[in-house]
Amino acid sequence: MEPSAQKPVEIPIKKDKVTKPRTPPPRTQPDRDLEDRPAVLIQIELTMWSGIAPEVRQEQLVALDERYHDILNELYGVANLCVDRHAILSKYHTWWRRVLIVGTGVLALINILAASKDLKEYATAAALSAAAFAVLLAILGNLESFSNCLEKAQAFRESRELFLDVAREFDRRWDIYVRPLTDTPEACVNAAELYRQVVAKDRDLRAKFKELTKTEARTTGRKP
Repeated sequence: MEPSAQKPVEIPIKKDKVTKPRTPPPRTQPDRDLEDRPAVLIQIELTMWSGIAPEVRQEQLVALDERYHDILNELYGVANLCVDRHAILSKYHTWWRRVLIVGTGVLALINILAASKDLKEYATAAALSAAAFAVLLAILGNLESFSNCLEKAQAFRESRELFLDVAREFDRRWDIYVRPLTDTPEACVNAAELYRQVVAKDRDLRAKFKELTKTEARTTGRKP
């Protein structure tokens, strides 16, 4: 018998899968978005300011002056608030220290009475009182340490110096580089640049202020 005719086996050809390009998620870059990007924004140079009408330049300078000094006034206000917070926290720290000092003295006095031979009938009561007072003193000491008033007061004092120094420096720059030039194109260029600088500096100051005012307990090292 002749072998039966066999059908040829077709080997399927693997086709390359067409992968659709995946759309990457939008990247959020808050820091870069807040910065000036010369590739997108058209910078107004001195020659362009020269071609703008004087009344328009005057109007723009008034607007920049108002916004610029609003930021400076806010910096001065925050500096004053830091002074108030420093004073309050310093008072709290002094009060806590006085309580602990007086409490330590009272505990020592109770221990002396408990050890006195002339007051043997009160020795047990004095010993119990000393133990209870020692526990109370330990609780007060932990509360004082947790409140961390001294470090907080120092942080607000340092913050006050930062805000005040920046406000005074940018006040000086405006009086030197903008005000004497009246409504000239040079004044507009300097005003725009100073406004950009003070906005960026204000952002940096707020970040530093958050770092300085972080509260951490001295003994436990707990983070906020």
